[in-house]
Amino acid sequence: MRFWITLLLTCLLIISCEEVSNSSQIEETPLTQSEPKSVVSDSYLPSLSTIITEVSPSVVSIKVSTVALDRFFFPRLQSADGSGVIISEDGYIITNDHVIADAREITVVLNDGNLFKAEVIGRVPHNDIALIKISSDDRLTPIAFAKSSEIKVGDWVIALGNAFGLIGTPTVTVGIVSALERAIVTEDDRILTDMIQTDAAINEGNSGGPLVNLKGELIGINSTKLERGAEGIGFAISSDLVSRYVNDLLEFGEIQIPWDGIEGRTLTPSLATDMCEYGFDTCELSNDQKGVVILEISSNSPAEKSGLLPGDILLSIEGKAVRTNGEYLSWLLNFRPRDIISLSILRQGKVIEKELILAEI
Repeated sequence: MRFWITLLLTCLLIISCEEVSNSSQIEETPLTQSEPKSVVSDSYLPSLSTIITEVSPSVVSIKVSTVALDRFFFPRLQSADGSGVIISEDGYIITNDHVIADAREITVVLNDGNLFKAEVIGRVPHNDIALIKISSDDRLTPIAFAKSSEIKVGDWVIALGNAFGLIGTPTVTVGIVSALERAIVTEDDRILTDMIQTDAAINEGNSGGPLVNLKGELIGINSTKLERGAEGIGFAISSDLVSRYVNDLLEFGEIQIPWDGIEGRTLTPSLATDMCEYGFDTCELSNDQKGVVILEISSNSPAEKSGLLPGDILLSIEGKAVRTNGEYLSWLLNFRPRDIISLSILRQGKVIEKELILAEI
């Protein structure tokens, strides 16, 4: 009996050892396999180096010299930095108006380090656009334009420029289109419309540089960023608007100003009360109502021909809401003489659509 018990225990011990051995082999097996690959592939995170290499030769650094009075009222020479983008092989360059507005001398530094003196061809102060030119014996590399009207919120964008005047190649930042058709008021009280909002960092010195899509095409000119402690809120002038003004400067040497024949004022509760006393239909307007009140219409003007009347309240132009008269005028200047525009107006409590053909001043 004792023999059989000893034999049984021996068998159980042998079986237990084999199971432990097999278990150890199973646990060690994964260590001999290759480590798992990341689920994020290169197709999700493409390198932008090729695009940047193609665009960089079109980006220039702009250095300006200005004269300002010091605290003792003595004139002193000062310098500032900005950016620009080449748009033609013969040296035409776009930048911001505020970059060169007070310049006594403008120096353009190409991507290869060559320096040139630049002359101002034309300025569009109300939209912060300027066109300058350099003379070079070599053919320059112009940037390709894209239609900003085709971009969408969420599209990836790349901002390039001479941030903080750093020496060397352009500073590059990346972000998305955060919003379209923004209307903003800058620190120097310019009202800018049709602006592209982006979270790509736009720093001091980036002004005038290009905002491009992932094909390296220009969709905007970097202009400004929102201060007041905000992060990731920058603005660029749309390429469609840039093309409109630059083409005018190249063709006519000046901007073609459209005329609508409207004299208006920003609607306020006090203005609505005053007009109500003079018999206009503004007595029941809400204090929150935004728009532009038409005070007077010129004889034989586009506004008169379209049937607009004093007392009408302009609500939008081409579907873009207007809250102030300055905002309306800024949107209006984006159009050319002979363009047909649509206006939404409030008259006797009803919203009416009107079309008018803009004339030339």
